[in-house]
Amino acid sequence: MKTPGFICSPGRATRHLRFGLAGLFLMVAALLAHAATTTPDAAPAKPAPPPSVTTAVSHPPVSANSTDTPSIPVAADVPAEPVPVSAPVLPHSGPPTTVYLVPIHDEISVPQLYILRRALKEAIENKADVVIDMDTLGGEMGVTLDMMDALAKFPGHTYTFVNDKAMSAGSFIADATGDIYLKPGTARIGAAAAVTSEGTDIDSTMRLKLNSFMDATVRGITAGKRYRADVQRAMMDSDYELKIGDTVIKPKGTLLTLTGEEACKAYGNPPQKLLGSGLAPDVDTLLAQLYGPHGYILREFNLSWSERLAKLINAIAPLLMGIGIFLLLLEFKSPGFGLPGIAGIVLLLIVLAGQYVAGLSGYEPAVLFALGIILILLELLFFHGTIVLGLTGVICFFGAFVWAMTDVWPQQHFGGVSLDALRQPMINTGLAVLLAGGCFAIALRFLPQTSFLRKTRES
Repeated sequence: MKTPGFICSPGRATRHLRFGLAGLFLMVAALLAHAATTTPDAAPAKPAPPPSVTTAVSHPPVSANSTDTPSIPVAADVPAEPVPVSAPVLPHSGPPTTVYLVPIHDEISVPQLYILRRALKEAIENKADVVIDMDTLGGEMGVTLDMMDALAKFPGHTYTFVNDKAMSAGSFIADATGDIYLKPGTARIGAAAAVTSEGTDIDSTMRLKLNSFMDATVRGITAGKRYRADVQRAMMDSDYELKIGDTVIKPKGTLLTLTGEEACKAYGNPPQKLLGSGLAPDVDTLLAQLYGPHGYILREFNLSWSERLAKLINAIAPLLMGIGIFLLLLEFKSPGFGLPGIAGIVLLLIVLAGQYVAGLSGYEPAVLFALGIILILLELLFFHGTIVLGLTGVICFFGAFVWAMTDVWPQQHFGGVSLDALRQPMINTGLAVLLAGGCFAIALRFLPQTSFLRKTRES
């Protein structure tokens, strides 16, 4: 009878290691192939006639005075339409600028957060700009705040193109970008009052708390933009009156919703556009105006089934991890290398793939995971009792999952990651270990009658 520790003959050990490494390489290759299929494809730049776009000038914030004026007069110095200019907003010279186009369409939910976060991180690495193509009626507040936080971390140029609708949560996300452009005639942005998931009114106290919190959030991300915070407050608080000089933009008792033309009107002295930086009929025309007809390379990120699947995978990640670790424990305690080991590796790689699609990690955690498995196999098969290899392998193994689930941005090291960011990944990993250990103990104690588990106990 063998002693515990998975000691076997050199010939069998070599065969086990060969099968194990082959399985690992196949799984890592599958992960990389999946990642390659989700990488955006490059689209050639298309020349287009420039639209009427004007530049925005930053001024100190203008406070809104409260009155009870019921009508909305037009200021004498307000042009009916934004003033066109012939020069691009960002004069381009040198090589083409890479631009990532991220669609935020339909209801704002977790999959759209995943694709936005992944696009922003890749844009940092490739020194690209990001344009959001927005057409939404709103969505989840928690996801919206995460999107705003991700946009706030991005150091490059960000733009929102309102392609018809940026209602409710969509208006908050637009606020977090550098410039907002709108489609003439049909674009609408606003109506951002908080409601329940069923669309009904919330408690008045809770509404006050949410409005106060969101108002502070918008003020923080729009510092230096003259009217943006006041406009957003008018969109979410019916009791707030938006007034600039003698012109009442929104009276009390209503929520502000702007058309593209209204968002681009100028107010104050000196004149400053209310919210939008300009109008454009479509994304191609906007990009041609910003960068020149041949001044950009467009890369499109399209929401696919992988983001929706990643939402489910990440919701049950501790369960999948626990089952995967449990299967590997059974494999390490049984002779040969078979289905439990393969299934365990597959489940754990699925968890890593889910974190990649979620935009939380790159390929590095998968490499660290493979290194951990290899070191553990070397310890068990060839260098039994040395401890160093096995302990290093275990650290790499579990470190891979903590790393994968931590929101680390490019050029940010773990020394700059807060404990709050590490807390949930460590909790998830700990729950997985507890689940795996409990299942393994139950299997060894209460299920000895099966031939497989008898072999496991005897090994």
